[in-house]
Amino acid sequence: MSASNAHDRQRADTVDRIVRAAFDRLQQQPEAPFSHEVVAELAGVSARTVYRHFPAQADLVRGVWQQLRDRTGTTWPHTLPDIVPQLRALFAQFERNHALTRAMLAAAPRANYAEAGAAEGRAAFRKALTPLLATRSPAEQRELIAQCLAIYSAPFWQMLRDRGQLSAAAAASAAVAAMHAVLEAAAHGAHQVPPHAPSPRTRKPNAKVPHEP
Repeated sequence: MSASNAHDRQRADTVDRIVRAAFDRLQQQPEAPFSHEVVAELAGVSARTVYRHFPAQADLVRGVWQQLRDRTGTTWPHTLPDIVPQLRALFAQFERNHALTRAMLAAAPRANYAEAGAAEGRAAFRKALTPLLATRSPAEQRELIAQCLAIYSAPFWQMLRDRGQLSAAAAASAAVAAMHAVLEAAAHGAHQVPPHAPSPRTRKPNAKVPHEP
């Protein structure tokens, strides 16, 4: 192994140790102080080392967000039939990692992770929703993608659990119902039409929306 490769491997190992220490801290003690110095002590490195790899706390939080996604296997849907099953799986992951998920939601504004994650999500849903987007204007496409992205999220899970006072199972069912409603409306050309009002638009060709068995 060359000196360059050895240095890269050492750097990757150090970054991994730091992120794992930060992850464990937020998972085990989400209300406890969280700083570069605390993480450095847990990782067995100097605070200077943590600052070198993660200059700001936002950088450190983003690293933990990615670690959370990797550990839970969180993925974006790639096709229309993927959306509802993966939504159920996503909410189950939020429940299994509820303390850390809530801690990360609280820390997200400092990391600007929501913006970065949303960009990735928009791209994924644009691909997954392809059968429903073809006949829509750019503005209508953005609206449909935004609706799906809002439902397929930790903030929506938290809102259903806290504001809605729903159980874990009820929250998952409510999210699935909301997603089905959005997809069904899109498939039948009913977007932006008031309830019980006749559609002023010509009915678009139906795009089949998958249902769970």
